[in-house]
Amino acid sequence: MADFVTGLDIGTSSIKAVVLSHKSKPAKLVAFGSIAAPQPGMISDADVDLETVASAIKNLLSSVKTPSSSVVVALPESKIFTRVVSDFPYLSDGEVASAIRYSTEEFVPLPADQVSLYWQVIGRSKDRNNTTVFVVASPKNTVSKYLRVLELAKLRPQALETELIAATRVLIGSNEFAPTTLIINFGANSTDFAVVSKGLILLTRSIATGGMALTRAIAQYLNFEPLQAEEYKKVYGLSQEQLGGKIHQALKPLVDIIVTESQRVIQSFQTKYTQNPVKRMVLSGGGAKMPGLVIYLANNLGMEVQEADPWASIQKDRSIESKLEENTVQYVVAVGLALREG
Repeated sequence: MADFVTGLDIGTSSIKAVVLSHKSKPAKLVAFGSIAAPQPGMISDADVDLETVASAIKNLLSSVKTPSSSVVVALPESKIFTRVVSDFPYLSDGEVASAIRYSTEEFVPLPADQVSLYWQVIGRSKDRNNTTVFVVASPKNTVSKYLRVLELAKLRPQALETELIAATRVLIGSNEFAPTTLIINFGANSTDFAVVSKGLILLTRSIATGGMALTRAIAQYLNFEPLQAEEYKKVYGLSQEQLGGKIHQALKPLVDIIVTESQRVIQSFQTKYTQNPVKRMVLSGGGAKMPGLVIYLANNLGMEVQEADPWASIQKDRSIESKLEENTVQYVVAVGLALREG
């Protein structure tokens, strides 16, 4: 594998890059940085907008002094289809490949020739006549768009993978002793859920309630401009003591949607894996730092909730440590990408 790996997280509101050295174990942080994502950015199909994104990426990677043009990139969870299929009988790899093509019709609303399939067997038992498979279906037009932007930025994709796979790698890794965990990734356009046990993603879900929806709720409730609403969200969040609790009231209905979905995910998982309860929640993504969110979720879900720390298992020089304090949860995906080996 390469001595250095660059993880590139092209988000809706920001673009993050992390460079890790794999010359020793654990990996060592070489550089990191972020830049505001140009708008409309990756939402657009226009060449001029994709060229603007590519230019921003080039500027970012130039500022962090990436050692090569090779990058590992995340595809947005909101644009792809991820599912853990656990109702297959005992199948060989060849039989799984055929079965997957039919099973994806149930959760992918696109013709088969418009998606690229990746799958991995995560459990197989002859005794139980069961095969469990992790499936990712990526729309070919989405993949093509990302490859086009990388080409414009003169970058070589070492790999493309999902945000949740990257987050799982950095937050859980292959630690078989880590408690069964619900990872919640708060993106700009979606909130994504993954239940991880013994290093394996066993259940995923995504809802279209993200940070931008929360900002719009504040803007509408208080008649604010979007930039002002975003600032108030970051400063006051779910605090009931500030501004007479008005920001809390604006946000509560949408945060409660996330709470309800968390409960559904946990219940769905524990119905299937009765001897393996979810023990904790870990929050990642920019929205995870919203004031009061950890306490609100803990009180409503009755379990340990913590903010993700992607730097915990990474070597770093003292000179760079002080810069990491304010740059934690939003770098989870980028760090996870840079941890990819092979």
